[in-house]
Amino acid sequence: MKKIITPIKTVVLLAVLSAGLYPGTAIHAQSKKKKTSTHTSKNSLDWAGAYSNGLIQLSLFDDNSYLYKNGNIFNSGKMTWAPGGNTIILSETQEKYRVMEGKLKNEFNGNEFIKSGSTGEGTTTSNPTKINKRLLGGKWVLTELRGKAIVKSEQLQKEPFLAFKEEDGTFFGHSGCNGFGGSVKQMNDFKIEFGPAIQTMMACIGIMDIENQLSEALRTADNYTVNNGVLSLNKGKMAPLAKFKFVAE
Repeated sequence: MKKIITPIKTVVLLAVLSAGLYPGTAIHAQSKKKKTSTHTSKNSLDWAGAYSNGLIQLSLFDDNSYLYKNGNIFNSGKMTWAPGGNTIILSETQEKYRVMEGKLKNEFNGNEFIKSGSTGEGTTTSNPTKINKRLLGGKWVLTELRGKAIVKSEQLQKEPFLAFKEEDGTFFGHSGCNGFGGSVKQMNDFKIEFGPAIQTMMACIGIMDIENQLSEALRTADNYTVNNGVLSLNKGKMAPLAKFKFVAE
């Protein structure tokens, strides 16, 4: 008796034969999926900045250092990213924080920290200060403090600089020893007032004068000028407290 091959069986048979003849097709498709990049908090969020839960403040810096402040208690160190790129681990306490859009969440007790300039559940923040566009687009490298030029040396951990963020009205930078950051209280074309800055707490031999004078300049400056790529922070009509040159990103 002759076997009759129905149209359905024909389709199934062809599919099996195709898989046998071209086994690389399915494998190639799978390999393409594996090459797709994964978005993580580390590579897709603007995570650096100051976070607070109303009592405790935790600041994360671009160089992966952090500053933890609870009243008069300070703790600083380096943070590491857990596998997956969505959670940070503080070196000193080994606390883990989930990094999300505009906030951190302590994975042990569930406490949430809201980023400065963001709004979160149960938290109210004012609108961020508008940053003059002349100060954006790069960083300002420190060149002079109270009339004295800043000379590069091996003691400097990093080139001292100041930078601003338009989206949340904040500033950040490095003194050559410690990273720092905070919010700009007010700004127009001439006047400027920096809010309190928090910083990491490393001690560096031979360059603490630079850090102290830069901190004082940020704390006391009440006006600024920008001419030919040079930013001057001033107090009243006195000589500039600090000068910076612009370096594009």
